[in-house]
Amino acid sequence: MFADGRIEVDPTQPSGFRTPAGDDLPMGLENVVAAQAMFPVTNPIEMAGQPGENRQGRLVDNLPALWNFIARKLRRNEEYVELFKAAFPDKIFSAGDITFVDAANAIAAFEIAVGRYDNSPFDKFLRGDQSALTDNQKAGMDLFYGDAGCGGFCHSGKFQTNHRYFSIAMPQIGPGVGDGIGGVEDFGRERVTGNEGDRYRFRVPSLRNISVTAPYGHAGAYDTLESVVEHYNDRVGSLMSYDPAEAVLPANRNLDPLDFVAMSNQEILAAIAASTRATELELTDTQKRQLVEFMGALTDPGVYDMRWQVPDSVPSGLPVRD
Repeated sequence: MFADGRIEVDPTQPSGFRTPAGDDLPMGLENVVAAQAMFPVTNPIEMAGQPGENRQGRLVDNLPALWNFIARKLRRNEEYVELFKAAFPDKIFSAGDITFVDAANAIAAFEIAVGRYDNSPFDKFLRGDQSALTDNQKAGMDLFYGDAGCGGFCHSGKFQTNHRYFSIAMPQIGPGVGDGIGGVEDFGRERVTGNEGDRYRFRVPSLRNISVTAPYGHAGAYDTLESVVEHYNDRVGSLMSYDPAEAVLPANRNLDPLDFVAMSNQEILAAIAASTRATELELTDTQKRQLVEFMGALTDPGVYDMRWQVPDSVPSGLPVRD
């Protein structure tokens, strides 16, 4: 889980999972999806908040305290308590028994229940419906699994990923995660393994629902599939000529000055370029367009309207946006 794979199943660990929390990860997580759900709330860039924004953000260096802080909010809400009792009928709950592990297990159950999308045009084609793909999409499929080299190894299998880690010279934008020169880099898989040979390697992403999962790249450097295909066509050349206008970023007065610091540093660019195998696919404009059209066929139409997943209200009383 995550682009650097920092959460994974590991039977040698007491909890059954290897995570950044180490021995602080509590017991009782039902699967790796639940283990992943423990962490967005601990990240200042995601849900914990930037310094000074809230009390939760001050606890990011003490994960057990942070998880308990959030669980206390749930315990104080009688409606949440009753909902937890209903969701876990085999567990004897009182308000004081609810932990963030219970919340993570509930989040994981929801994600697993609603996150299955296996009715894309490509899925239908594989089940025998030859009309599910257009001629251009079929041509793109032939390229994807043929000369373009996308699906033969990296984007293989039913998830269109081999779950391994590679450097493809993706631009490094954003404030970074504290690595390298000035702390504005993200060393990727090296952060987990400690192996310098894993620097700038990130997990091969699944291409399912790829049409609606922009931005692309571990740091969101590209906003369109067309730009990603252009990058693959000449990885190093694309890295070196990266246009910041490719990125669509939210405004933040503290982070804006850092967004393209790494990309303006020639030493960083050279290191990223050296970490990848320089390949030029030399695709024609027609072939690029066919690849993009095929990737569009990997998206299940059901993902375009997810309003059925949104509850009418939540126990906190906060407004629900759809």
